[in-house]
Amino acid sequence: MQAGNNQILEAEEVEPMKIEIAQSKDQGWHSCSGRTVIETLMVLTVAAVMTAVTLPQVISGRRLMRSAQLPREVVTQLRSARQQAMSQRQAFTFQYDDSAKQIKIIDHNNNGNANAACNIAWATLVADASFPNTACSTTVLTLPLTGGSGIPSSELTFGVPSAISSASTLDDTTTPSSLTSNKLNITFQPNGTVIDAAGNPLNRTMFFYNNKASQETAIAISVLGTAGRVKIWRYDSSANKYAE
Repeated sequence: MQAGNNQILEAEEVEPMKIEIAQSKDQGWHSCSGRTVIETLMVLTVAAVMTAVTLPQVISGRRLMRSAQLPREVVTQLRSARQQAMSQRQAFTFQYDDSAKQIKIIDHNNNGNANAACNIAWATLVADASFPNTACSTTVLTLPLTGGSGIPSSELTFGVPSAISSASTLDDTTTPSSLTSNKLNITFQPNGTVIDAAGNPLNRTMFFYNNKASQETAIAISVLGTAGRVKIWRYDSSANKYAE
């Protein structure tokens, strides 16, 4: 009889415990589920806000970084053309093509050539109607300046931003060079200089900027004809001038 009473008591105690555990599980499931949804929404909201705030800054930073690479590339190829002219003792032309947004280096092969007809003086060479693509010339390099991980073609602009046009004369007295048929040719002589058809020193200067951030990316690259010296200039907004 005592054993039967104990079993009844145990059953009465177990049943409320089952109910309490079930209620606890039910409450915990609802609570946990509710917190997860809210937390997820909060995280997504915060992420969306942070993306909206930081994305323009990231894009701007990448634009400035890519634009900063441009003058270094142009100067590298200018110096390469000059060095080849001096080492091979013949004229080399650096050509910027604004339509294609690319650089070419052209070897005129006008000295020591096996074909005697190719060995002509600079004045004769530059007077050729097809210059710089004369009969004996060969293109030794073609290099695009845009596309890939670089500046989009639509953003690279040749010239000086209109807002800072008054600053276009550099401290070395050079001014913007004009394009001819959307191209600019800079020909280095065997002694490293740049001269015109009459043999006079010819200064050449290229100005570039990214039209999405014109003043921040405005740069200039000058070549002094007397020595062929190549220099990079960047626009300084505080001084309103291009500075080395």
